[in-house]
Amino acid sequence: MEKPDRADEVLTGMGASPGNACGPARTVHSIDEFSSVKPGDILVCRTTDPAWTPLFGVAAAIITETGGMLSHAAIVAREFGIPAVLGVTGALTRIRSGTVLEVNGTNGTVRPQPAHPGATP
Repeated sequence: MEKPDRADEVLTGMGASPGNACGPARTVHSIDEFSSVKPGDILVCRTTDPAWTPLFGVAAAIITETGGMLSHAAIVAREFGIPAVLGVTGALTRIRSGTVLEVNGTNGTVRPQPAHPGATP
């Protein structure tokens, strides 16, 4: 069984929109959870479609379990100028909401960041 959120684990996928972002992960399984995404969060989801577009204006970066360079998530992330890493296997089970992540949309990597002493969860 894989251990989620290991500080030394680098998750990889397809860098679909370039750039770097760092922020707390927010896992979203359906439109019912949209209100949980706050400005600066890293959106982690299975896939996106046009209904998800408003979240791209709030999120600092996008991570999906599926998708490619011509998927909705990739195209809209590029339009909004935010990093996106797509095709990250098991992202929803391997990443917990609140975990601080560094997303590199150029290289297609997602790296959990160590908690800072005194930080609140």
